[in-house]
Amino acid sequence: MSMVLAGGKLFVAGPPNAVPAKDPYAAFEGRMGSTFCEYSTKDGKRLTEIKLKCTPIFDGMIAANGRIYLATVDGGIVCFGR
Repeated sequence: MSMVLAGGKLFVAGPPNAVPAKDPYAAFEGRMGSTFCEYSTKDGKRLTEIKLKCTPIFDGMIAANGRIYLATVDGGIVCFGR
């Protein structure tokens, strides 16, 4: 899971917080997919939710120059923003 607070918004990326009985490591090992979400810090409403093709690296997100950069376990970088 990665989180960044920037510009009055909270950005969160990672796998779901779930532990299926038949496959308890599924989320941790990336088999349940991952999402990138943007939340308002004013009221907590989710503003954006995007399904990711690859699992983010733990604590691998940063905000810079109006953009969010997210490192993924396959060695990629995803950029959100202008």
